[in-house]
Amino acid sequence: MKRKSRPKLLPVLVAVLAMGALMGILGPTPTAEAQQNAAVISAMTGQIRVMAKGETTFQPGRLGMRLLEGADVVAPAGSNAELRLPDGSTVMVAENTRFQVTKLDYDAQNRMRASFFHLAAGKLRAIVVKAATALVAARQSNFAITTPTAVAAVRGTTVYASFDPVTNVTTYLCTDGVAVIRDMATGQMVTVTAGQATTLSPGRAPTPPAPMSPAAQQQMVASANAATAGTATVLNAPVVVTVSAAQVEVQVQQAIAAGPLATGGAAPPAPPPIITVVAPPPPPPTVQTSH
Repeated sequence: MKRKSRPKLLPVLVAVLAMGALMGILGPTPTAEAQQNAAVISAMTGQIRVMAKGETTFQPGRLGMRLLEGADVVAPAGSNAELRLPDGSTVMVAENTRFQVTKLDYDAQNRMRASFFHLAAGKLRAIVVKAATALVAARQSNFAITTPTAVAAVRGTTVYASFDPVTNVTTYLCTDGVAVIRDMATGQMVTVTAGQATTLSPGRAPTPPAPMSPAAQQQMVASANAATAGTATVLNAPVVVTVSAAQVEVQVQQAIAAGPLATGGAAPPAPPPIITVVAPPPPPPTVQTSH
């Protein structure tokens, strides 16, 4: 009788050890939950660069790449990208732009979300899927775009955000829906509705929401702030100072509590002026004289 050959265990053991070593180099595979909460590059032009949280160097972006919390994204001149979020919202990254994914959390079962993005330079366009009114009222569905000086709490709207790191000027344009803009230094807030814009400059209150001229709106929509290639701009700086997710959460909750995001409507009308009726003074007493 022929003796049955035993499986050779040594090659199998070597393969297992090699795979373990490779996993140690590449790091742990993201969990299913983390993959679900990723932003996906759904379209891109030019050379997008992406640096994952905890890394020190940028890697080339590619279609289908999943960006997790803490991802740092740069779109140099001639480049742009569209990110698709788990809830169906999209973020368009214009050229000459650098931003970070501050927080990205989405629960598909109850549709709760917390999506925060920090704009360090350039311009973003966000098309935000409208969340259920009850979730917003319960402060369980938040979408925000921050800059180093301001935060925009957005609900069911298309909003453009622009930040110039040279002048520290932030501009928000809302083409539909509603957003509450809050100056992080002073806490002053304005509500921007469809067709309106506001500008925030250091040391000044946000400008009153007002319609943009067609030319200014076209420029805001079509172009980004320029950044000269080869200079030490925020686009190629090794470190960018951002706002933490905890800070954004506080700012967004205060904005929601203060205005129309809690009800899903436009800005509430101003209360009527308080009219105080002052009674006329009594006439002076009549002086009787004796004759």
